[in-house]
Parts: sequence; structure tokens; C-alpha cells
Amino acid sequence: MGAALNDEEMAIEKAGEIPTECRRYISHHVRNGLVSIMGIAMRIKDEPEALEKLEDYIDHIAQDLKKVGL
Repeated sequence: MGAALNDEEMAIEKAGEIPTECRRYISHHVRNGLVSIMGIAMRIKDEPEALEKLEDYIDHIAQDLKKVGL
């Protein structure tokens, strides 16, 4: 989606070393957050408060990632 990192292939390879429980936690919370973002983004034109909700959902993802040091 963005610019590739210099060590992206190595990072992807090493990601396999992350315990399954951790990968499951990160995946679950990021995916749920993205689904929420998609849902609210579709309503942003019609509902003025939708932008504030969108910001809340993005912050929620960031807070979930922060819990695991990301």
C-alpha cells in the first residue's frame, strides 16, 4: 500500500517467529478496526458525526497495537 521497506522481505520472513497467539491478537484487532473504518467511511457524507467516529476507530487500532509494542 505504501513504499516498500528496505528490509521488508526479512521482516516478513521473521514474522513467522511471532507466536501464534500474538499474530492472532494483532490480526483480530486490526481487522475489526478496519471493518469499522470501512463501515463508517461509507456514511461520512451523510452523517457529520461519522468523521469523529472514524478518528475514534483509527485511534482504537493504534491503541491495540501499542499494547503489543507496535
